[in-house]
Amino acid sequence: MGEQMRAEELSLRATVPPAQVPGYKLDRLLGQGAFGQVWVGTNLNTGRTVAVKFYLHRSGVNWSLLTREVKNLVSMAGNRLIVQVLEVGWDAEPPYYVMEYLESGSLDDLIRKRGAMPVSQAVAIFADIARGLNHSHGKGVLHCDLKPANVLLDPELQPRLADFGQSRLSSEQTPSLGTLFYMAPEQADLNAVPDARWDVYALGAILYCMLVGVPPYRTPDTVSTLDTATSLSERLKRYRDTIHKSQFPRQHLRVRGMDRWLSAIIDRCLAKKPDDRFENVQQVLEAIERRQIARLNLPMMLLGIVGPILLLTVMSLFFWRGVAVAERESANELKEMVLQNNLFAARLGARTLEKEIESLFRLIEEEAKSSEFEKLFTEAIDAAGNDLLTALIEDGSTPEERQMLLEVPQRISLEKHLVERFKKIKAASGGRKNTTRFASLFVQDRWGTMIAAAFTDETSNTGVGYNRAYRSYFNGQSQDSDEAISPRKFQGTKFSHVSVPFLSETTKRWKIAVSTPISINFEPTTTEDTARSITGVMVLTIDLGDFDLLPDDMHQGPDGGARQSDQFAVMVDGHAGTGFERGTREGTLLQHPVFKEFPSSVDFRYQQIDEEMLSKLKGEGTYKYIDPVSSDVAGKDYAGKWIAAMSKVEVLRKSNDTLERREPANLWVLVQTRANTVTAPVENMGRKMIGEGFFALLTMLAMICSIWVFVVWVMRLPESFRSAVRSRTGSTTELTGSANDATLDADR
Repeated sequence: MGEQMRAEELSLRATVPPAQVPGYKLDRLLGQGAFGQVWVGTNLNTGRTVAVKFYLHRSGVNWSLLTREVKNLVSMAGNRLIVQVLEVGWDAEPPYYVMEYLESGSLDDLIRKRGAMPVSQAVAIFADIARGLNHSHGKGVLHCDLKPANVLLDPELQPRLADFGQSRLSSEQTPSLGTLFYMAPEQADLNAVPDARWDVYALGAILYCMLVGVPPYRTPDTVSTLDTATSLSERLKRYRDTIHKSQFPRQHLRVRGMDRWLSAIIDRCLAKKPDDRFENVQQVLEAIERRQIARLNLPMMLLGIVGPILLLTVMSLFFWRGVAVAERESANELKEMVLQNNLFAARLGARTLEKEIESLFRLIEEEAKSSEFEKLFTEAIDAAGNDLLTALIEDGSTPEERQMLLEVPQRISLEKHLVERFKKIKAASGGRKNTTRFASLFVQDRWGTMIAAAFTDETSNTGVGYNRAYRSYFNGQSQDSDEAISPRKFQGTKFSHVSVPFLSETTKRWKIAVSTPISINFEPTTTEDTARSITGVMVLTIDLGDFDLLPDDMHQGPDGGARQSDQFAVMVDGHAGTGFERGTREGTLLQHPVFKEFPSSVDFRYQQIDEEMLSKLKGEGTYKYIDPVSSDVAGKDYAGKWIAAMSKVEVLRKSNDTLERREPANLWVLVQTRANTVTAPVENMGRKMIGEGFFALLTMLAMICSIWVFVVWVMRLPESFRSAVRSRTGSTTELTGSANDATLDADR
């Protein structure tokens, strides 16, 4: 339908100008309206392209209204933002005037062609339109029909205000109708008095249209409602009602690049009530200027806000990193110091254990070499007889054979001697702190059969008659042998020896044995006698849990127990015999505080240090030792990381035919300290420093915020002063910084 109407309009256009204008050649019809036609022509003298507007209907209309446009344009001559009048022909028939021609067409043409504009381009055109309109108002001329079609564009798309046919002087009371959707609602009244705020509304509508593509409130429904009106007054009433009843336009808020300052300008220009709008165009220009200043100041303000915050953030990060590095390095230094202390303590504990074992060596050697013992042992061996002792090792002993041995009187005398000596040995150590708990004292013959024994928790004849030649405490080897091997394959140890740790079947505690050879030589006393010797082994067993490795460094809990210990020493097996998980005994815990607390509750699977950790412990130690017993329910109090170091035990041994020498006992002393107790002071210090730094940061942020509140208040102070002055004087007249422009009171 629109294309058909346009075709009809074009077909009706005149092809011959209504008259000739002296000095000009008219080329083509540019447009026509209710009062005349506009032709494009050429100045014959200068060759300049111009536009000539003819008034074709002199009669039947108010000629003063038609001539107003030219008069108003002439009064505003010289401003580049308003179309310039070049020549006037009022005496011609029909009358005409010549004005400059702008080949880029109107702003309406640009919007129809390109659609919505970018914010920056729309604001630039809007600001120029406002400046031109402000100049018009300064000359006392209100446009009253401002719309995109009445804004022409030069080649650089600079706007020119045109078509002042509906313009009014600010002193006039004659109503003037504008164009729907660009006309203020109060203007749509045949009795309305011209007001500068009409042009303010039109300004906002033009900016809205440039950003959105259509003017505010224009929808197919509203257009249909207005088109069905039967009279002009009814049409105007429907227009007013449409604006007042419709929701305020909001499409411009979704435009990319929209900011709150620009949206506020549009909203205030398009306010439905005149009192809510800018009072005049000068205020619009000031708002644009404030927006520009705010946008220019925004990066600096953001920098002023973000800069200190960013600086504080960087400083905080460096402070936090510095505290973290200092805390980490201090903690590492403390852990290294504790590690070295633990290594020293482990060596001290190893030396303590070595001295303890060496004293046991001396003790048992003295017992084995006492004349009374040698006499009783010799008598018991002779009384038992070679046949009985041999029978006890052939295919295993029988109860009858063991009973025969138990009933030998000389053996009973030997056992009584051992019981008495065992009591004295225990009594001799009873005055010491954490007395070493001796488990048993017994002797074996040359084949490894137990002849007599004294026990702490068992009957004295337990084990008598049984052969233990495969045990390392008898044969002196570094590990126990297979029990099925014939005792004849073994020989008794030739020197004092520390056995492989073994588990007591009754107490479920680890034990070791120190053993020494028994060698009694007899020289012949008569010519009929021959030289002979009696050999055997004396064994003293000890519960490992009773060795006092670090008596002064144990940190006991409130109950006096070791559960809460932060530092303690344990004994670790270093033998390579059969173990529990890895097929080796090495790394098995032999002594630990938890063994005393829960002697029968700790699973043996959780008593062996893993191979990788054991390798570290044998080296420089580790900060991340995990106690194996912590995997067991009974050892949960020992969970977490420990600082641990280990030292091996070497004992001074003396053989029967060599000098004293130090040899490994295949035992290790491990000292461990709970890591978090070492680093806790440093961590507490770090937390306090972070807390102080956080408090300082909050204080600085508060100071920055206070300064910026003050700065914003100072920046807004001049505007507050202006508002106060206006409220006291009632004046709405303001001045700009331009010498050429002035704002006229809207009520003038």
